[in-house]
Amino acid sequence: MSVKTMLFHLQKSLFLLVFKESAFYTNVPHMTVEQLEKAYEAAKYEEKIYKEWEDAGAFNPDTLTKKRKESFTIAMPPPNVTGQLHMGHAAMLAIEDLMVRFERMRGKKALWVPGLDHASIATQNVVEKKIWKEEKKTRHDLGREEFLKRVDVFVQESKNVIRTQIKKMGASCDWSRERYTLDEGLSRAVRTMFVRMYEDGLIYRGNRIVNWCTRCASTLADDEVNYREERSRFYYLKYGPVVIGTARPETKFLDKVIVVHPDDTRYMEFVGKKFDVEWIDGKVQASVVADAIVDPAMGTGAMTITPAHSFEDFLLAQKYGFAVHQIIGMDGKMTEAAGGMAGMPVAECRAKVVERLQQKGLIDHIDENYVHNLSVCYRCDTPIQPLVSKQWFVAVDKKPKNGGKSLKARSIDAVRKEKITIVPDRFNKTYFQWMDNLHDWCISRQLWFGHRIPVWYCKGNQESGIGNHGTEKSPNSLFIIHDSKTCPPIVQIDPIKACPSCGSKELEQDPDTLDTWFSAGLWTFSTLGWPMNQSQSSGSGHATKKNDLQTFHPTSVMETGYDILFFWVARMIMMTTYALDEVPFKTVYLHGLVRDKFGKKMSKSKGNGIDPLDMIAKYGADAVRLSLIIGGTPGNDVRLYDEKIAGFRNFVNKLWNIGRFVLSQPSSSSERSESRSSLPAGRQVDQARTITLADRWILSRLQRVIVSVTDDCAQFRFSQAGERLRDFTWGDFADWYLEIKKIEGDPNDFLLSTFDFLLRLWHPYTPYVTEVLWEHLHETCNMKRETLLILAEWPKSEKKYIDIASENAFALLQKSVMVIRNARAIYRIPAATKLNVMIAARAQFSLFAENQSIIARLANLASCTVTKEAERPNDAVPLSVGKSVIYLLVGGIVDVVKEQERIKGEIEKQMAYVSNLEKKLSNEEFTKKAPAEIVEQERAKWEVAREELERLREFLA
Repeated sequence: MSVKTMLFHLQKSLFLLVFKESAFYTNVPHMTVEQLEKAYEAAKYEEKIYKEWEDAGAFNPDTLTKKRKESFTIAMPPPNVTGQLHMGHAAMLAIEDLMVRFERMRGKKALWVPGLDHASIATQNVVEKKIWKEEKKTRHDLGREEFLKRVDVFVQESKNVIRTQIKKMGASCDWSRERYTLDEGLSRAVRTMFVRMYEDGLIYRGNRIVNWCTRCASTLADDEVNYREERSRFYYLKYGPVVIGTARPETKFLDKVIVVHPDDTRYMEFVGKKFDVEWIDGKVQASVVADAIVDPAMGTGAMTITPAHSFEDFLLAQKYGFAVHQIIGMDGKMTEAAGGMAGMPVAECRAKVVERLQQKGLIDHIDENYVHNLSVCYRCDTPIQPLVSKQWFVAVDKKPKNGGKSLKARSIDAVRKEKITIVPDRFNKTYFQWMDNLHDWCISRQLWFGHRIPVWYCKGNQESGIGNHGTEKSPNSLFIIHDSKTCPPIVQIDPIKACPSCGSKELEQDPDTLDTWFSAGLWTFSTLGWPMNQSQSSGSGHATKKNDLQTFHPTSVMETGYDILFFWVARMIMMTTYALDEVPFKTVYLHGLVRDKFGKKMSKSKGNGIDPLDMIAKYGADAVRLSLIIGGTPGNDVRLYDEKIAGFRNFVNKLWNIGRFVLSQPSSSSERSESRSSLPAGRQVDQARTITLADRWILSRLQRVIVSVTDDCAQFRFSQAGERLRDFTWGDFADWYLEIKKIEGDPNDFLLSTFDFLLRLWHPYTPYVTEVLWEHLHETCNMKRETLLILAEWPKSEKKYIDIASENAFALLQKSVMVIRNARAIYRIPAATKLNVMIAARAQFSLFAENQSIIARLANLASCTVTKEAERPNDAVPLSVGKSVIYLLVGGIVDVVKEQERIKGEIEKQMAYVSNLEKKLSNEEFTKKAPAEIVEQERAKWEVAREELERLREFLA
């Protein structure tokens, strides 16, 4: 087969591959290429394009025309209904939309489930502040029912705002399947899960010490507690025969037990004895016990315990049966146990206690520079008070009554046995450490907004169970939970009218709500119809799934920030493996935090936050998406700033201008008057049109790019794929291929087909601009647009089209042009000055002879003479390219002797610069103490400087 015949069939195959989708719509009026604005105006197109996608049903896998067997599913991490989205949400949307568009174009049944989280504690706080600001009323003034009505109004308004923001990012999620964690279906799922876990012995109620936020008036899970380093005082107090240490003397009113290590010889004589001790409010009787929990090297090695306000002390109290007295109330003020200091705020009481102990001579000494981590609420930054309270818990180490492993064991197995892959895998270690140290999870919250606990108590024949819940009138008082001797708590999915035990209709539902993470833990399967889409379920048995649950679960990827790996991801694994006996997702992709230009965390208070909507309005959604994807890698933070987004806006505009050039070319112009439904793939190629080296090269390079970009995206290397694609688009296609097409002056259909493939490859990254250009591509060829780009087929590479010989030959031409351009720069020859060159081509004579006009135009030459062999002319600078030599004729333009001296001087300066960088990088003080990014910047400078030095040496030689 001849080369021309082979290329004809190759070209035909490519076009048939590209344009074989079924018809979508016809006769849509289009703007002509001449009318395309010189710069891409994102705001002009984005809303229109998004509506086209929605109207076409492109987001709903049920409406896709092609038969798609394999599913790809992502459950969108639901934003809180507390206000506007931030750049962290924008990063999540950009990355997930890329995944979904990529897999949809690859022919999968792609489903991206959108949704919103009620975020009970956060939303309640926002609404409470709003009501107080506008009406000077508290939720207690309104009452529970009226307050929840106000919350619902706020939530509906917030939902509309957030939906708009998500759409602005170009998110191709299936809005017909949108869910809200408090909608009826998900609420039933939450109640069902609670009841099943309760019946399986995995949910229980009991007195435990919990993290209590006095500002939010609710408990917090361990991983909802943040830590803030603080410098404060540490007090050493005389307590009978020992000296004890504490940072919180205000909690010590009723301390009566001294604990020491059993092997500590300093205190052996006191173990097991009792004696009177002068203390804050007079004498108390103290006893001494020995327990290995005490660290002899910590402080004095002796401590008193405060069971109601320390997790460790509470465990000791349970172990030895010590009394538990609450010193600090749930409002953050001292209780009656503080005697005359009752009702005081904690800080004020501390000062009073210290003053009294000083008066009694009971302070040994004070460390003024005690540094410790203060636990604070993750929502409002209020210091946490460990308090004893009656709460609902999930038992993580207990095996279900129906058999099977504990929740903790299931969750560990899912990752350890590689049923779930975490990207990047360095977070595996962190995950296992957290799971190994996981304690029973407190799931009850003293809030009004949220999933109310599905437990009812009979008021008849009751006895009081003490729970520190607080009432509407007095948040520090005890709330009476009706634990009837004859009527146990009623735990069931739906409300009841009468108590099954006694028939009484006097029932009261538990006033608490569930931790938000309880409902969030069911997200992947509750959004797909569970429990209605499951025939039967038990904690350890296999259940039959149907409908969406069968088609789309387990989901494919959970993409979220690494900062909520334990808040959410671990709980989803725990709850899903219990409910369905399968993992919730196959891969966890963790993105980093979005930081400012200087690596600082963005926040409103610092004034360094960036509003994604502002950036979209200014630069377009495509530019914002690129700035969040390219340059970011899994698990690592990404820096974002105005100039960075502007840079990607420039690239989007470059893509636009590439399109303007390609679509303005006269390819197939003789047939443009004919209405066609596809590009001219099947017609006889005009044999007068020459298939050039550049055509063969771009086709071969395109195959390699398709392979690498597809593999990178499939392996979650999105930044790397984008960088490869950008290099190909701007470098290979625009800087080389298009420039050569301008020189050859006879563009063929390779230009259109390559551009078509480029639009497909870029679409998951920049969906808007590519969709607009795709529309104009079809208009340019006077053809029907058979489908939207969002539903077009992902490019497939053909290895047989990779042409190594053409790639190598073209590389020689590229190098020839580059060495001439570099010589201009080195010898400071103005760009406008046309040069003459002579090429001793030797074995590459045919290559250089056939392409000498291209070299001349790209290198801005007056003449380019190609010979097989040639002697070096006088005043000629020799430039080696493979086995060939290019002689740059600089006589009358460059003083060679003078230039040699100048270059020698440049080399000396460059050598000194390289040497200084090497000294800096070899200095361990610098490499260890300087920030990693600074060290990396210096190393990059060294590499560039070294390359420049070699370049100067080559030109001198």
